[in-house]
Parts: sequence; C-alpha cells; structure tokens
Amino acid sequence: NVAMARLFRKNLQSVGRNIPLGDMEKSHGSTDVGNVSSLVPTIQPMVAIAAHEVLIHSKEFAQAAATKKALNAMLDAAKAMAMTAADLMADPATLHGVREEFQKSK
Repeated sequence: NVAMARLFRKNLQSVGRNIPLGDMEKSHGSTDVGNVSSLVPTIQPMVAIAAHEVLIHSKEFAQAAATKKALNAMLDAAKAMAMTAADLMADPATLHGVREEFQKSK
C-alpha cells in the first residue's frame, strides 16, 4: 500500500533514517505478509542492518544482526511503525486514503 508506505517513510525520516520507496510494483519474492496483504492494507518496509551486498540468511547477515547498529535500526523502524499506526488512528482522512487505495488494488 503506497499511501501507507509513504506515511511510514515520513515517520522513519522523523527519527533520522531514510529509505527509498523503490519500485513497489515489482515483487521481491514470496513472504508471509503476502497473504495478509490480500485481506488488509499492508506494508513490508525494508530497513538496512548490514551493507547492501550482505545477503539475508547468510553468516554475515547473522553477524550483522547481532550488532548495536542493527538493534538501533530495528528500534527506529518499530518507532516509525507505531507512529504510522497512531497516524492512521488519529486521522480519518489518512485512514480513508489507505483503505481506498487498498480497495482499488483488489
């Protein structure tokens, strides 16, 4: 859901991190959230915890995940997700926009 992804990105920027929206029309493989996204508006943000060339499910990724840098990235992402949920609950117009985009995508 692009509207929700933009809201999350704005919230992540407010805690000092930046992520590109990227090309959300392209699939990046199968994930468990794919099933959820067919029922409700959903995002699956990707927040870096390692260098771009480090592949997930690798020894290097596991090592990177155990660092303070990774913990701080995930704490910032969690804050931004909570802020996004709060924004949606506090602003009916924003929530309506997210729901409307979801309905159009079905």
